[in-house]
Amino acid sequence: MDNLAIIITAILAGIATYTISVKLEKGAVFGSAIVVLLSGLFLPHFFEMGTTLAVMATTSSYAGMVAAKNVPNLKEMAAVGFIAGVLFILVEVPFAGVGGKLGTIAAISCLGWIGLKKALVMVLAKKETQQESTVSYMK
Repeated sequence: MDNLAIIITAILAGIATYTISVKLEKGAVFGSAIVVLLSGLFLPHFFEMGTTLAVMATTSSYAGMVAAKNVPNLKEMAAVGFIAGVLFILVEVPFAGVGGKLGTIAAISCLGWIGLKKALVMVLAKKETQQESTVSYMK
């Protein structure tokens, strides 16, 4: 249940930052700052694991600072947030106390999503090319 809360927080914080930054055109730093401030003020007071959720929201807000050309819509930002949440869960214990962890998770999440998209485009293009060559061969 804790992991689900972390992933939901990651998705929502990333979407909130992205919305403020890109959709409302307030800028990435402002969007991240608002999300971090509000999550730090409220999450620890309303949830038993609120401090961890606030840290996750901070991590995901960094990912939400991504450029709109790399993550052009909220669905993709949700995917980036999901990746950030999963990475956070995986490295939370083994890398406790390691500096730069939050920004690194955010960067890996964004770059991972961009890489997945490019790989998918390449696979689909290859499949389309193979289908076209099969059709040409059968003519």
